[in-house]
Amino acid sequence: MPSVEFDASELRAFSSELGRVPAKVVTGVRPVVRKAGVDMKDQLREEMGASRHFRAAESISFDEGDGGMAVEVGPTKSGAGNLANIAYFGGANGGGGTVPDPQGALDAEAPLFEKALTDLVGEILG
Repeated sequence: MPSVEFDASELRAFSSELGRVPAKVVTGVRPVVRKAGVDMKDQLREEMGASRHFRAAESISFDEGDGGMAVEVGPTKSGAGNLANIAYFGGANGGGGTVPDPQGALDAEAPLFEKALTDLVGEILG
C-alpha cells in the first residue's frame, strides 16, 4: 500500500498562533470598547445639550466594567441626571420626550464597533 505524507508544519504553526489569540484579543478589545463608550457618550451629550429644556449634557457619562470589556453609558443618577428619563421619554403629566432615545447612540455605534472588532481579529490572525 502506498504511503501518504502531509506537511503539517504550517498547520502546527497556525494552531500555535491560535493558542495566543485570546490574550491578544483581550488586550485589543479594551481600547475598542472604550472608544465605543466615549463615542456614545459624546453623541448623548450632544443630543442632550441641544435640548432647549434639558441641557444637562455633563450628566452623561460612561463606566467601564468587566476589566474594560464592557461599558455602561448614560445619565448619572444624581443632580440634573435625574431628569434624563423625562428628557428621553416624557413625564407622566406630559412634557419632555424631546431628546432622542439613547438607543440611537447604540444603533449608530454598533456597526463601527463591529468593524473595529473585525479589523482587530483580522490583524491578529493576518
